[in-house]
Amino acid sequence: MTNPDSKADIRKHLAATVFGALGEPALEESCYAARIERFKVPTLLSAAGEQPQYLRLVVSGHIEVIARNASGVEFAVGYITPGGWATWLACFMESPPDNDFYCSASACFVTLPVQEVRHLCATYPQIYPLIIRQIGRRMRLLMEWTGQSVLVDSVQRVAKLLHILAREQQVQAGYAKLNVTQARVATLARCSRQTANEILGVLEQKGLLTLAYGSVEIPDLRRLATFADAGPHEQ
Repeated sequence: MTNPDSKADIRKHLAATVFGALGEPALEESCYAARIERFKVPTLLSAAGEQPQYLRLVVSGHIEVIARNASGVEFAVGYITPGGWATWLACFMESPPDNDFYCSASACFVTLPVQEVRHLCATYPQIYPLIIRQIGRRMRLLMEWTGQSVLVDSVQRVAKLLHILAREQQVQAGYAKLNVTQARVATLARCSRQTANEILGVLEQKGLLTLAYGSVEIPDLRRLATFADAGPHEQ
């Protein structure tokens, strides 16, 4: 499953993360411990109840965080896109997560052993505020989604989801391209694929997005956000 990529590739990816922000010694140590993983097909990376052994930086593809209800029905509770980590909390929590972690097809990650991450954190404690900031940003997006999405209609709800997915990729305004299929939008929005396709079509008719094969292009992220947050009289 894994291919030996060069340390130059690993360094390029890690330099843009918290490890690069710490300076050369920390970056060098993290590069030494890291490796590149590539998966051609969707793969279970870590099962619920198991302590993850690796911290993964998404380079391409995505990682889904899957939960199950009491009846065994699965639903996605997280969607980690390029530039995101899966997950910092697994490095520090004593109890294992209750979720499965699956990667998409054609996925690539920079992988660090959890034990090495803990060692780096102990050696460079100045990393903690940077990690807490990342966890806090993701928690804020999650709270925004769970708190506001239930208060709007289905079209605005999908618009809000797309806006949050774009912000997870560090895009705040202007153009954004989301490498997400319409089927994946349906899963994340907890609706049928037919309903998701109809809603995406409505958003496309409004000029808020353009549908392409395996992706959604948003020409103006602020305009999408304005629509997602608008009251009934403002639409």
